[in-house]
Amino acid sequence: MDVNFNVQYEQSEINGMFQDIEQLKKDRTRLKETIDQKTEKIIKHILQHGNVLAYKDNTPHVLTVKQVEKKKFDKSSLAGDLDITTKELNLIGVAELVEENRITAEKLKEYEFFEPDQKLKARKAKKTDIELLTRSGA
Repeated sequence: MDVNFNVQYEQSEINGMFQDIEQLKKDRTRLKETIDQKTEKIIKHILQHGNVLAYKDNTPHVLTVKQVEKKKFDKSSLAGDLDITTKELNLIGVAELVEENRITAEKLKEYEFFEPDQKLKARKAKKTDIELLTRSGA
């Protein structure tokens, strides 16, 4: 009876840990969405009004927006050209297509494109940054 109790207890404990993991995954997703929304608001403000002075651990930082280019891959076009589904274009699927000589590395590069994006950057503020930004009303 004692062995059966221990097994049930362990299963119950594992079930509890699994439930915790699932809740943490949901929390992480929610936090990421909140971070993305707030970051977008900051970027929008900086683009309209200029750089901002913000504090991180009581240290002044200058917040700026950096224009970057993100490399993207057009899976749907490649899938359409090869008459396969986009789900088949995972790492193993692409490797199989290369082995079958249906696609080459050079041909894959034709489906790459760049998309403009904006990133929020923070760097420690210098004394001149603080003077400039406080005079301009940041």
